[in-house]
Amino acid sequence: MFSISQEIVRCRKSIDLFVNLLKWPAALSMLLAAPAAVQAFNRYYVIRNQLHAHNLIYFGIGVLGFAAARVVFIARRGAAETMEHEITHMLFAMATLHRVTGMDVRDEGGGSMTFAGKGNWLIVIAPYFFPLTAFLMMFFAALVSRIAGYTPDWVYIALGAALGYNLFSFAEQLHPRQTDLKKVGFIFAACFLPGANLLSFGTVFAFVERGLNGVLFFYKLIWYYATRDAANLF
Repeated sequence: MFSISQEIVRCRKSIDLFVNLLKWPAALSMLLAAPAAVQAFNRYYVIRNQLHAHNLIYFGIGVLGFAAARVVFIARRGAAETMEHEITHMLFAMATLHRVTGMDVRDEGGGSMTFAGKGNWLIVIAPYFFPLTAFLMMFFAALVSRIAGYTPDWVYIALGAALGYNLFSFAEQLHPRQTDLKKVGFIFAACFLPGANLLSFGTVFAFVERGLNGVLFFYKLIWYYATRDAANLF
């Protein structure tokens, strides 16, 4: 007898198997992506006179403004960062058809998220390379631009602050005692996270510089440099 819940479980198991098979190929891809991203940013420097400096200046104000506020007030990671961390786990769990069964966020820091099924490495490591706040702000910026016909300067400042928030959050989360990193393995994390973070934050930078066309240009550069480096290696 056909059962939707049983079909979802079967699909979930297939997705987990597929994602887990991609674990080390993904790490290898990020090992190629990291130097490709560095070369892409070097290319941006070469063509700096052609970039939309106005956007980047206001974006930089947001990043530096948040960093200054964080340092001056000596703010520590709190419930907001933990909430974002667990929500990111939750989103990737749901994206791979895992039913979320609970989430706990403690005021003093720390939290947990539980879901049905065994899960996969992508759910575990997602909060360490997916800047949720910055990506949500990027989506909001695209929406404002679509409705208003242009992007106000304050949106770039807010996007910069969101990116700064995620940078500080990531820096505080990445430490040897982090249980998520133990689950996926420190060697894998060391191979995967640098490239994944360069792609994530590079995406935001490219969007600020030239919108969605800028993101497309950024990934064309990544593909060009990564395939060239791979050809030279192999």
